[in-house]
Amino acid sequence: MNVVGNTAAESDTVRYTCSVTYAGSTGPGKITPSIRWQTSEGVSITDGIITTPTENRIDSEYTVTAGMSSIPSCQCEVFIPETNVTGPSAVDAVHVAQNIPTYTDSHSFEEVVVTCKLSSLAICFL
Repeated sequence: MNVVGNTAAESDTVRYTCSVTYAGSTGPGKITPSIRWQTSEGVSITDGIITTPTENRIDSEYTVTAGMSSIPSCQCEVFIPETNVTGPSAVDAVHVAQNIPTYTDSHSFEEVVVTCKLSSLAICFL
């Protein structure tokens, strides 16, 4: 990745990362945050996303190759998914807490301007 002040050369790889650390643990019946990626217009981004949950931490990475003109602005959003608070969860005999807070936070990444990448030229003199 060779992004310098929101400028990258054509065909460079640009990698955005978002991470969240939280109290609690993963597993059936546990309430954990999620991360989703979207364009600045609110359209969901699914291609190029790798999300890795571990105990008390979620790391998410969005990788895109710089095209001809620009990489549009985007944002990662950390949120607590909605849960069924009136009955058992998907796991038998586990009930979801009724006092789960609503939480959403996001970080925006600015548009990256793509410049033309020069290729090496060989000039032959006869």
